[in-house]
Amino acid sequence: MSLNWREIALILEELPLVGSSLQHTTQHDFHSLSWHFYHPEAGRWTLYTEVGTPFSRLHELKKPISANQMGKTAKLQRFIQFCRANLEGAKVESVYQQPYDRIVRLRMDNHGTILNLYLRFYSGPGANILVTDAQDILLDLLYRRPGREEQSGQPFVLPEPRKEEGKPFLVRQRTGGSFNEQIEEAYGEQSNTITREELVKRVERTMERELKSLNTTLNSLIRTSAATQDFLHFKKFGDLLSANQHMLEGTMEEITVEDWETGEPLTIPMDEKILARENISLYYEKYQKAKKTHENAIQEVEKTKALIAQRERHFLALLDPNRDQLQAIKSLKKELEASAESEQQKKQSPGLTIQSGAFTLLVGRNAKENDELLRHYVKGNDYWMHTRDVPGGYVFIKYIRGKSVPLDVLLDAANLAVVFSKAKNQGRADLYYTQVKHLRRAKGGKTGLVLPTQEKNLTVTLDEGRLSRLLLGHEHA
Repeated sequence: MSLNWREIALILEELPLVGSSLQHTTQHDFHSLSWHFYHPEAGRWTLYTEVGTPFSRLHELKKPISANQMGKTAKLQRFIQFCRANLEGAKVESVYQQPYDRIVRLRMDNHGTILNLYLRFYSGPGANILVTDAQDILLDLLYRRPGREEQSGQPFVLPEPRKEEGKPFLVRQRTGGSFNEQIEEAYGEQSNTITREELVKRVERTMERELKSLNTTLNSLIRTSAATQDFLHFKKFGDLLSANQHMLEGTMEEITVEDWETGEPLTIPMDEKILARENISLYYEKYQKAKKTHENAIQEVEKTKALIAQRERHFLALLDPNRDQLQAIKSLKKELEASAESEQQKKQSPGLTIQSGAFTLLVGRNAKENDELLRHYVKGNDYWMHTRDVPGGYVFIKYIRGKSVPLDVLLDAANLAVVFSKAKNQGRADLYYTQVKHLRRAKGGKTGLVLPTQEKNLTVTLDEGRLSRLLLGHEHA
């Protein structure tokens, strides 16, 4: 709840504003500033102002505000730059509060130049901090609102003085000591609580999105596992065809043989585009592929379940209501910043950005993306991977200081390199990898073409379960 006009008046009575010189200004976030004054008798003191929030207020600031308590502004804001250039060094000549209103004016003299600093503690779009010249022409504002005809160069007109009507505004129950100290204590606690509550809501939304994505992956892997669990029937068909080769002639649409397990006739579908005997090796290949896919899917199911459990524990600890207030706020902000940074990186870099454990994989899907990534998005210690002797995309593994790349991450990168190459349909490929600093461009070569040195070799078979996990959310990859 914002301060009412009576409470603002009480706070102003306690402040040594008149005669104070503004030495420095600090902007904490988009709504709050600290004004650091010096008074010949009171010494150095700080006025805190906050507008446009549920806790709009002003009071003397006794406790320093840490960076953890405030949001991070992207850069030094325009208004604070104006204040530092034009208000610092000015002395407060007088303080005026509009009757029955939440508007305060500080008349300031900056070595002969008169400026008015208006603090308007309204709710909603009416809130603002404005600076005018001696004739009340607007010089700058915290919030520029052309719709209210409040912009630099426009005259600023105070509203007609109000009259106290209806239910009178009361000063909240006093707790002893100065009213400034009481307000600082009460609002500081409430602000932290609200800030934490808002951060918790945002992290909860992040958690819901992440866990939903992981559970979608898990369900996809479970379906893959179920769809391939009957891989043994391919082997059985191959065995039966092999045992009855004397019946295979030319091309055939199907063949009926005796099922040695049941003694009953069993009809086996055949690919009539190839010779009947070639269906033997075809069924054995289907068996091997389905068996591998099924086993990999089961492994990926367990990995994904473990990852879901790990992320649930992480968020549970992060959202623990019993954590220290400021430490909790710091951790929640860090989580959101990391999430935002990850999303921003995905949007900015060409190709695909895919997470493999703690490592980030950048995937180029064509020569243009390969070249863009190589020129602007990777560094010397990052790893490069590519299919050997087969055209395809580059996969880069971003370097993490003090960590070697585990085999599981290499396999993730290798599968992505294969699936975005001409070897995709073969389902298996030889690859090589090295650090980016060991690459050199081929003179006169095609876009993105590089020649590796100090490379290591790797051979992989495409793992459908692994790819399902990696490419989730990249449907149009």
